[in-house]
Amino acid sequence: MFEGLNEMVLPIYNPLHQDIIMGGGTIAFVKDWGAFLHVKDNMIVCSLKGKDMWSVSPVELSSIVFLVTGSVSSEVIALANEYGIDLVFFRKGEPVAKVIPARYGGSMKVWLSQLKAWKSSRVKYASVFVRGKLRNQRVVLRYYERKYSLDLSTEKLQKLEEEVISCSTVKQVMGKEAEGARIYWSSVKSLIPLKFPGRKRKSEDPFNVALNVGYAMLRRRVWSAVISAGLNPYVGFLHSIRSGRESLVFDLMEEFRPLVDRFLIGKAREKGEEGISLKEVYRGLSNVGEDEVFTQARRLARSFEGEEYSPFLMK
Repeated sequence: MFEGLNEMVLPIYNPLHQDIIMGGGTIAFVKDWGAFLHVKDNMIVCSLKGKDMWSVSPVELSSIVFLVTGSVSSEVIALANEYGIDLVFFRKGEPVAKVIPARYGGSMKVWLSQLKAWKSSRVKYASVFVRGKLRNQRVVLRYYERKYSLDLSTEKLQKLEEEVISCSTVKQVMGKEAEGARIYWSSVKSLIPLKFPGRKRKSEDPFNVALNVGYAMLRRRVWSAVISAGLNPYVGFLHSIRSGRESLVFDLMEEFRPLVDRFLIGKAREKGEEGISLKEVYRGLSNVGEDEVFTQARRLARSFEGEEYSPFLMK
């Protein structure tokens, strides 16, 4: 089903089309190779080959994120320290370093609020992540139910989505998620034209391989968003805290996994026995949900300061 595996190299991920994301603590992105960040008239300016690409007042910024190799002046670093701006550096889609002000800035406040929420509202957040996932899984299946007059158990998923609200422990929430997964993947199995044994991460069948690739791309995207939003990636709500595991990244991924599923199910049905190459998988998923992921991470960060958090919902 998938061709050219040995030829593929995971492309460098460019998370956003926008250079600056406003609202709730502005994030500025440096995404052009060789860009230079400097100070001009007390504004932070991003220049490329002598041309100014964007400028922003430091008072508006919460983070500056370097997605590619660039350079930054000591004046920018000094302003970042003065105004509590985090500097975040990525390489090939993975976070390399985060430079926080010597007196600590907004991220520390977010981290403390996140820990308080973990202690007081862990079940609440875990249930929101799972409700979003169940709802979006239902959206994926509902499309095929309506188009082909099939019964793909979407009513069962809706029932589970409603039941999650009344869960009193994370274990109960995870139980509903697991039950939903059994229903969902059983229905997906009936939609895939080629042999699909059901969702198994270590399976070598073509569709599971595609899912693994798609989820890996999603993980990198969510990781970027979590770091950029100033969240602690290791303090999760649904996924337990474990040394070295970015539990919050896996939490936030749950709402977006059905986006990956929808694309791959459609491709598998479109290609049939011909199959699709991994290149098509990378190309097709390179931009899926990118803006929504960053928006959702920042929404999550704001929720720790008192705003209501609601899951990402597919249309």
